[in-house]
Amino acid sequence: MGCINYLYPHDDGNRDDDEKNNNWVQRMQNLSISCALVCCILLVASAVVGTFGIIQRQISAVLITGVMYILASTFGLFCLTIMHFKRKTKKDCGVLDKQVRAEYTSTLIFETGWSLDLGWGGVVTCVAAALLWLLLARIMRYNPISLS
Repeated sequence: MGCINYLYPHDDGNRDDDEKNNNWVQRMQNLSISCALVCCILLVASAVVGTFGIIQRQISAVLITGVMYILASTFGLFCLTIMHFKRKTKKDCGVLDKQVRAEYTSTLIFETGWSLDLGWGGVVTCVAAALLWLLLARIMRYNPISLS
């Protein structure tokens, strides 16, 4: 018995070559979603650790927050890169691609919208925030301010 593909509910094991070739597009989409989820988890965790680090004045927690922001920007970069190369294939939707005749497939144009710009802005913001958190950790290490 072969693999079960839950993305094609009509799959009876006798798929044609177009659907088999479209599987890598679905895998890339799943990888992109996984990278986006990891990025969101890292951002939530860094907010919690960063808040703890500032309230308790823990330099290591502030330093770890900066590293987590770097990791979030890295996974955001992976997500955007996967989305970019997925769009370059012009085979995004298997159902739509089957309805368009072969001579018209070269006219399919996928345009990016505001969400891609927002994603790149988020990656740049994460890198800037990481640098600021690492700078804060350095300031806290060499300039202890006593509040009592």
